[in-house]
Amino acid sequence: MRKIYKYSTSLTSQLAFCATPLRLDSYNNCQFSCGYCFARTRAGFGRDEKLQFANPEALKKRMARVSSGVIRSALDEFISRRIPFQMGGMSDPFSPIEAKEKRTLQYIRILNEYDYPFIISTKSDMVGTIEYSTALSEANAYVRFSTTVVDESSRSRLDKGCPSISQISYAAERLSSLGVPVSFRFQPIIPGHEHNAEGLLSIANNSGVKHISAEYLKVPLEANTKFSSELIDLLGGDPVSVYMALGSRRQGSEYSLPLSYRGGYLISMSKQAKTLGMTFGFADNELLLHSDGNSCCSASNLYLRNANFFSANIVSLAKKKQLGEKLYFSELACQWLPEQSLASYLNSKSRLKGLQDEPVKWLSYLRKIWLGEYGQYSPLFFDGISPTGELDNFGIPIYIRDVSSFYSQLASNETRITHHHSDITEAILTR
Repeated sequence: MRKIYKYSTSLTSQLAFCATPLRLDSYNNCQFSCGYCFARTRAGFGRDEKLQFANPEALKKRMARVSSGVIRSALDEFISRRIPFQMGGMSDPFSPIEAKEKRTLQYIRILNEYDYPFIISTKSDMVGTIEYSTALSEANAYVRFSTTVVDESSRSRLDKGCPSISQISYAAERLSSLGVPVSFRFQPIIPGHEHNAEGLLSIANNSGVKHISAEYLKVPLEANTKFSSELIDLLGGDPVSVYMALGSRRQGSEYSLPLSYRGGYLISMSKQAKTLGMTFGFADNELLLHSDGNSCCSASNLYLRNANFFSANIVSLAKKKQLGEKLYFSELACQWLPEQSLASYLNSKSRLKGLQDEPVKWLSYLRKIWLGEYGQYSPLFFDGISPTGELDNFGIPIYIRDVSSFYSQLASNETRITHHHSDITEAILTR
C-alpha cells in the first residue's frame, strides 16, 4: 500500500534569508542517484528511505478553502499572500516515478486553476515533454534546471540516472519557445572543474535560458562515507581533507570553500552570463545580497507574475539598503508576517519553546536569528553586512550595508582568477 507523504506542503527553515520559503514536494525522495545527494547528507534521509507519495487532492482542497477566505494556518496565510511555491525543494519532482504517478502534473494543473506562481527545480528533461510543457505553457511558472559543473563524462558518473546536458538543453529550449521562463542552476560546482562553466553558459544561452545561479559543492562532515565512490575519487579520495587543505571553514555540519577561492570564479561566471544577456544569482547563501532581482538567487520576482515574496528576512531587508545605510531589527516588524504560529513547520532542532503568544512567535524567532541564537544566519553571516557596534532602544545590534572586497571586485569586473589557484587545486585533487 502506498504511503502518503504528510509533509509535502510546508515552510522551509530558510526563513532567515529566503524570499520563497514555501515548499511543495510530490515525493519524499527521488530516484536519481546523485553522488552528493543533499537530502541524504543534510537531512538524514533521501534515496534510502521508502518512497512516499504526496496527495494532490489535499492541495486542491486547501487552495479552494484559502481562496474562499478560510485561513487556518501560517501556511494558508502564505498561500493567501500568493508567495510562490518551490516544487522540488526536498526531492526532484520529475524522477522516473512521475511518468507513472503524475503527482507533479496534478500539482501543476491545480496551481494553474488559480494562476498561482511556482518555481520548479529539477534535473530531469521530463518537464519538457509535450504533456508537461503544454501544462506549463498555461502556468505562472519558472523552471530551474540543476546542472553539475564538471566535465560531461564525470557528470554521468556523479548524476546517475539523470539526463545528459544535451537532453536538458532540448527541454529548456522547448519550454523557452513556449514562453516559459527557464533558468540553469550551476549546482554543485566541483572545485577544479570550473572551466566547464563556460560551455554550460553557451548551452544555456542557445537554449533560451534567462537566468543563471551558481553554488559550489558543500562537503558535509560525513562526506567521506556518504558521498558516492565516484565523487570521493574525484575529490582525491578524501573530500573532507581536500576541502580543509583548500582553506575551507566549517559552517554548521559542512565545509564550505573560502570566498578567496570561490570569488573570482563566480564573478567570472556572472560577467559571462550578463554578457550573454542573462541575469545571475549567487546561490552560496552568504553571497545572496549580490544576486540580481529581489528573491534570493533565483531572481524569480523578475519572471513570475502577480506574486508576492517573503520580505521579513535579513537578505530582503539588506537588499533594500543603499551602501552606508543601517539595518535595524525593528524594520522586520514592519514587513508582512503571518499571524499564526510557525513552530509546527520547523524541525525539532529549530522549534520555539516556551512562547505562548502565537502572533509573537514569528518575531521571536527572527529576533533569535538576528542575535545569532538560532543557527548561523545572523546578519554577520552575509557578505556586505557589517556591525556598527551600536544597539537600538531594545538592546538589539544595529548593522550596516557596506562595501566588501567581493562587492568591490564584482563591481569592477576584476576576476583575479590566477594560475596559482588552478595549480593548487590540481595538486590537491591529484595527490
